[in-house]
Amino acid sequence: MADGVENAAVVCCFMTPDYEKSENCKLELQYAKKRGKRIIPCILGDKAWKPSSWLGLITAGEQYINLRDESVENICLKTKELIGRIKEQSPTSQLLDEPSYLFELIRLEYKRNSHIERIMNPAKFVSIEQSYINLAIVEMKEQQETEKKLRDAHKNDAIMGTFEQIYGVKTVVDVKDIFNQCNDQTKNVLVLGRAGIGKSTFCQYIAYQWATGAIWPRYDLLILIPLRSLTESHYPPLAPGATYTLFDLVKKEYFIHG
Repeated sequence: MADGVENAAVVCCFMTPDYEKSENCKLELQYAKKRGKRIIPCILGDKAWKPSSWLGLITAGEQYINLRDESVENICLKTKELIGRIKEQSPTSQLLDEPSYLFELIRLEYKRNSHIERIMNPAKFVSIEQSYINLAIVEMKEQQETEKKLRDAHKNDAIMGTFEQIYGVKTVVDVKDIFNQCNDQTKNVLVLGRAGIGKSTFCQYIAYQWATGAIWPRYDLLILIPLRSLTESHYPPLAPGATYTLFDLVKKEYFIHG
């Protein structure tokens, strides 16, 4: 999607209510606007409909090509008008250096990956903002002692209490502040949990929030690499002494498919 916009001299959008509802169309046109591409809006379909919301903002002030009249005469006339405007308008895209361009592609990928499949019906999706649950910090030593008590209680068939009774009341941590608890110069956060508890959703949520500018705007790039991707079949062993670099991982995960 972003490659198509990047290589285009002019971007023509054919606006309908369905186009306005499409998240992919929204990301595509927003990227074109950000890159300074010439946008030619064409409107068709329901004569009573007008673009609003994000689409209205992007195309405001632009001269629409009206394709609502589906007569052969009008279609031929408007097609010639569209071709003429494409030829007349030279590209004015803002030049980005290659790293910035690649960063934008990764940011777009995170924005597109903003939904989670439902387990019972993968065809239906839930917004990641509706699925995310805030975290609470539990000290490692305290957690290990508590888990040992739980195991002992389970062996003795004792009745276990509620989460609060087991772990105590913990302070909820806002994602944007998660590194504030780190005192070392290199800040590391290890997220632990059973399979299916939401570790991947947490990481996906962080990537999406960064991509939308909601958190950590001071960082030019955030990389999300699922550990399940780091397999021997995906990354065959290299010659003795050679190792995969972070650049290799990013290139493989985001720019080489298949």
